[in-house]
Amino acid sequence: MSENPEAGSVARAARFLRSVRHTRPAQLAHRARLIAKRRALERFGTRLPLRARPLAERAPAVHPQPPRSPFAPRTDFVERRGGELWLRCAGRRLRFTLPLEWFPTDWDDGTRLALLHLHSMEWLEGLDDDACRRAILDWIERNPPYARGYWLDAWNAYALSIRCVVWMQQLAAREALRTSPDAATILRSLASQLAFLERNLELDIGGNHLIKDLEALLWAGRFFSGPEAERWGAKGAALLARQLEEQVLADGMHFERSPAYHDQVLADLLECRCVLPPGPLQQRLEATLDRMAQVSADLAHPDGFTSLFNDGGLRMARAPREVLAVYERLRSIAPEPRLHVLLPDAGYFGLRGEDSLLLADCGAIGPDHLPAHAHADMLSFEWSAGGRRVIVDPGVATYDPGAERDRARSASSHNTLTVGDAEPCELYGSFRAGRRARVRLERCEAYGPALAIEGSHDGFERLCGRPRVHRRLIASRRGLHVFDHVTGGAGQPVRSQLLLHPDAEVTRGRGELLIRMGELSLRLETRWPIEIAEAVWSPDIGERLATRQIVLRYGPAPCLGAFSITALSPASRRRARGLAYSAS
Repeated sequence: MSENPEAGSVARAARFLRSVRHTRPAQLAHRARLIAKRRALERFGTRLPLRARPLAERAPAVHPQPPRSPFAPRTDFVERRGGELWLRCAGRRLRFTLPLEWFPTDWDDGTRLALLHLHSMEWLEGLDDDACRRAILDWIERNPPYARGYWLDAWNAYALSIRCVVWMQQLAAREALRTSPDAATILRSLASQLAFLERNLELDIGGNHLIKDLEALLWAGRFFSGPEAERWGAKGAALLARQLEEQVLADGMHFERSPAYHDQVLADLLECRCVLPPGPLQQRLEATLDRMAQVSADLAHPDGFTSLFNDGGLRMARAPREVLAVYERLRSIAPEPRLHVLLPDAGYFGLRGEDSLLLADCGAIGPDHLPAHAHADMLSFEWSAGGRRVIVDPGVATYDPGAERDRARSASSHNTLTVGDAEPCELYGSFRAGRRARVRLERCEAYGPALAIEGSHDGFERLCGRPRVHRRLIASRRGLHVFDHVTGGAGQPVRSQLLLHPDAEVTRGRGELLIRMGELSLRLETRWPIEIAEAVWSPDIGERLATRQIVLRYGPAPCLGAFSITALSPASRRRARGLAYSAS
């Protein structure tokens, strides 16, 4: 039977209202102003005088000692194949040949994330001096402002902020570029872009986007000299002071609660620290960096990469060790990962061993007014053992709206419980959230080399019988025990999922599953029925690796469920090999 169009419209309108009610009035006002401005400039911008020209008539003087990035160049955005250069942009590739194809037709879809990466131009760091110079001039010539859709990519404030910082850093680092006859043209374009950014800050979005904007203003304040530079620097500093208080939680986690974006924001703030003058704001920033650096160390797995909770990727941001190395140089402090990860404001808790890490999520999906990167991962967990990831978060392959994006954000893809076919959070589109579950931390006890966490959430209470999900997790260095309880409900089937790393081999024994990864062997024991399903792991945007998901069927709600995963000794592994047979 076809869906009633009128009923569908009503449902979408209700979902939109459930989303927008969490949005701050100031965000809506900023968005309304930006929309009106964009429409006006698309229609009349090219007819305006000086402010619509692609290049300013002049640029401020460059500071005698322009600042340099504290980070090593990122050369991994450029690949060399058989004498050709290829640019890597959010899972897509483009052959580098000038004039560059700035708008590949097959990239003009969804969130246009690959186009944003292309126009951010971080890949310049992997080119030689001449190619870098010619690429910048090509962008200036072929991307004037105020063409239709100008704000989506070429003149998108987020991409523009990254691009301006990259250009300033390349000018500071490359003498050949700085002394080139084309330097004046590049500087004039920079001045125009920064003036545009000053008028189009992403105050409607906030979050990590606004941090990028402020970094560009602060960097411009130190790269250039004169009244304009002072104004850019002062505006960036004033806004940064407010954002530090809002965006960094008391436990040091970035408020969007994505470990990958936390590392990105930490790297951005470290660059801000390099261009802030000494004073109270610099001291506040340093105290914030100290808390954030500890979180980055705590959330790094033994493989050196961060947790995949919420949106992000293993290589989306700079690796924790790279960020922490810069932090150590600037602050002369080297944070060590803690035995117990206790981040109550973020809702992340964990236990670290010599070559293992358990991380559990028992907190909000993100700030109510900015759930763009949130997943329905309440009471989920990740587990590394023997130095390798074993139970993994599903990650995310795309930000484009659709079934794949919905699946990546769903509870059914995470290592948590589901009730019936319902989802505990109403996540839709690319970055929207309507109804969202409320999580309660019931108990957290850290004692010696062990950790006990107990939590619950109300994400399914709208269903018949008002089912509520409870989970108790006890971790030690040998393994973990999970006890699940669904109270209420009306017979809805309850499932618990575990997503395995693609390298994991699974065999069935009597009442158990054996999981092997190289020399590592683990035993999963439970008295509830087990199924093994095909699944996908996406460690980075654009990556889709085939793997398997273990599904435990607990029965109809209300119900109990439990399982344990323990490491096997060499003798136990020999006995297990004699009992096991291949899983179907």
